[in-house]
Amino acid sequence: MKILLVTYWGLTNMGGIWTYMKQLSDKLAEQGHEVTLMGSHVDSNTLYLLDRNVCFDKKAYYSALLPYLDPLRFPHLHQEHGIFSFELGRYVFEGGAAALGLEQYDVIHAQDPISAYALRRVMKKAVPLVASMHGALARESYYEYRGLEPGLTQAEYESRPIWRYFRRMEQLAVNAADLILVSSQWIGQVVGGHGAPAERIHILPYGVNLKEYEAKAQVPSTLKRQPGKKLIMYAGRLEYIKGVHVLISALGLLHQRRGDWTCVIAGSGSLMEELKVQAQALGIQDDILFTGKIDNIPSALTAADVYVQPSLQDTQPFSVTEAQLAGIAPVVAGTTGMPEMVRHGVTGWIVPAEHPAALADQLELLLRDDGLRAGTGSAARQWAMANRSLDTMVEGTLGVYRRALAMHNWPQHMQMSRGDRQPVRRIPDAFHPADLLNVISPGNPLGPVLRSGLPADYQVPDANILPG
Repeated sequence: MKILLVTYWGLTNMGGIWTYMKQLSDKLAEQGHEVTLMGSHVDSNTLYLLDRNVCFDKKAYYSALLPYLDPLRFPHLHQEHGIFSFELGRYVFEGGAAALGLEQYDVIHAQDPISAYALRRVMKKAVPLVASMHGALARESYYEYRGLEPGLTQAEYESRPIWRYFRRMEQLAVNAADLILVSSQWIGQVVGGHGAPAERIHILPYGVNLKEYEAKAQVPSTLKRQPGKKLIMYAGRLEYIKGVHVLISALGLLHQRRGDWTCVIAGSGSLMEELKVQAQALGIQDDILFTGKIDNIPSALTAADVYVQPSLQDTQPFSVTEAQLAGIAPVVAGTTGMPEMVRHGVTGWIVPAEHPAALADQLELLLRDDGLRAGTGSAARQWAMANRSLDTMVEGTLGVYRRALAMHNWPQHMQMSRGDRQPVRRIPDAFHPADLLNVISPGNPLGPVLRSGLPADYQVPDANILPG
């Protein structure tokens, strides 16, 4: 089977999504499938196929479209900067995907709502399309904005055009995919809320390559425990949605009660300096080590006593499973998909989200009770070994691929539940990009590429983002 795994985002720098794609790709290749990975290269600003010398220069196409998407002709694109930025970025992605080619694959597996809808929109031939919804785009955008605007309420955010835009994008993606993969019941409910019938949604938790995990865990840890102190750990992006500021606030409270701990915060992100300032203001800067990104998390976890995942929204973080495999019962925030990963007090601990005091209380309990940590950690490892196998995830994924292929071979009257390219709606003054290039840059080699790669009725801007 020829399979394309694709994301709108940066291919190798997207944390859990990259881990998922890489593990799935490697395992499928082991079984004899031909797998290609497509995504953006942030540094070169290209859309490319990994391990192949094939790419699409997004800069030139972006520059060609930009002047013609002006607010006088297309005011709906300019209600908020975020809408314009995402729409222009999506149009460039669509052109790049069409140029790189989609018709040679048996199955395409999109990893986010934007790529799922974009790929269906540019398909000239209907290729089976499976979409993994790794998170809730609209909800995630709320937390990103709240990080910039402290005190922003969800009700206030939901009154903005950007919220309606992201909700519409999720709905379009759900309708575009033949079948949808989700890792938790929570995200399955989100997808169902966009109108996807239950038979198109498949819940398949993330798996971990257990042999690879054990091999990495055998490498001596670079983290060193201080004598007489237990080690608390977090690993992940340093962004507002990950809730690391909540963890640091909890550590400030814990510091007032006991000092027999240190905390390692492993990861990078836009909030690194802000989090360091927060730690200094609480007087715990000497108790927290910001290591930057650690490549071998299984090895690092062998030095840890407690693992914390304080995210404001997370579906099924790989780091939680990795902690369980290390024999650590993780502390997770009780929101979105994370409570499905643990049984409170048995294979992990659940605390209210955004509640530093409750997190501090839980950390204090675990620090003072070695037997409790050991017992729950052992149960967590047994559960993860039995329930988080990569082999199980890959077999389930292949089953979904086969079903998507079969759906495309059903008689036409049986295909009503299948996602299809959205019916073409038109906005006055919308255009086919090849027509634009033919006028502004006659002889531009990109023009024929877009003419042959994009459907004849393809239009920019896309009218389907408008309600109704």
